[in-house]
Amino acid sequence: MERLKKELNLSSVTLGTMRFYDKSLTTNQVVELIENSFDLGITTHHSSFEYSSYELYTKALKSFRCRADIKHIVKLASPHFEDDGFSAKILIQRVEDQLRALNIEQIDVLQWLVRSKPINDKDRLATLENQRQEIKACLSKLKKEGKVKSIFSFPYSTVFAKAVINLEEVDGIISYLNKEELEYASYAEKFPFIAIRPFFGGKLIQGEGISRDNKIHDCLDFVRGHNAVLTQIVGINSVEQLNTFRTYDKRMNK
Repeated sequence: MERLKKELNLSSVTLGTMRFYDKSLTTNQVVELIENSFDLGITTHHSSFEYSSYELYTKALKSFRCRADIKHIVKLASPHFEDDGFSAKILIQRVEDQLRALNIEQIDVLQWLVRSKPINDKDRLATLENQRQEIKACLSKLKKEGKVKSIFSFPYSTVFAKAVINLEEVDGIISYLNKEELEYASYAEKFPFIAIRPFFGGKLIQGEGISRDNKIHDCLDFVRGHNAVLTQIVGINSVEQLNTFRTYDKRMNK
């Protein structure tokens, strides 16, 4: 795991871009947010063409002076909800589309999803088993050609996580981890892990008592305390919100 951690060199906090559009940010505001977060050491971004914010994010990224230094976690599915099964051709095409959209040569972390409609373990495990060799060959090809540096599975369930982590082409798990969602806590101790939703959708930082900043710091510390966590994805929607992470960074580096 240490080798992978060193190779990826992800920032401890990843900028989640999903809510940019929901907050009605302008392109200039997103550029400012990217610049300020980068100066703070948040050099990893999480994005997906599925998000309504994607066009806004990619447009802003083109104006960022240090865009070549950004690490990218990119969310892609194969099969998608409507697909009949896994398709190497489709996944490779989706990866290449993202390389062009982000103007990069390599995706640092491919967040790979195996979907079904509706989402259920029976169908998804069948895909993993019945198309195992095609899946392995495709994931291996993406790595060998340098289009993807690492592959992390978003498993939807611990049952699927147990199966998919046995694929040697899969480097780790990316999923929810916070004080309320602990289903993957054991994975975050044993396998390379990327944490999503450290604040439980904001619920853990609401209410009276200790300050909001201290609540945020406490949540980040909780996730960071799991041995195999490489980074945690946080939705940051304003330069003002970055002040919390600025004080957290100073405290961690005392």
